[in-house]
Amino acid sequence: MSKIMDTLKKLAVLDKEAADFGFKWDTTDQIVAQIQSEIAEIDVHLKDGDQKKLQEEIGDLLHAVFSLCLFCQFSPEETLEKSINKFERRFRMIQRLAIEKGLHTLNGLSFKELMAFWDQAKQLTD
Repeated sequence: MSKIMDTLKKLAVLDKEAADFGFKWDTTDQIVAQIQSEIAEIDVHLKDGDQKKLQEEIGDLLHAVFSLCLFCQFSPEETLEKSINKFERRFRMIQRLAIEKGLHTLNGLSFKELMAFWDQAKQLTD
């Protein structure tokens, strides 16, 4: 089993143990509030440059999102796989659209231009 799969399994077991012990979420609103709190903390450390705290808070965000997945009774592995597949479809479309416009790379384009490619690819693949 891959390291990421081992890590996800460990987190699922720990979350279940915590829930069985009574330390659990009651609503999705609680989890979403935690996710928003973690994002705010990430923003602080992006600005203050504390890499150790930034990594810790990104980990907390991943854990909170994982908890939401479990709370909604989704397989985290399947959910992540679906997300990866969706991103890959969109990215491949972006590559195709860029080539059709005579571009061999998107390096040097503005963020606004990149998002225009993204939006177009999203419309064509959804």
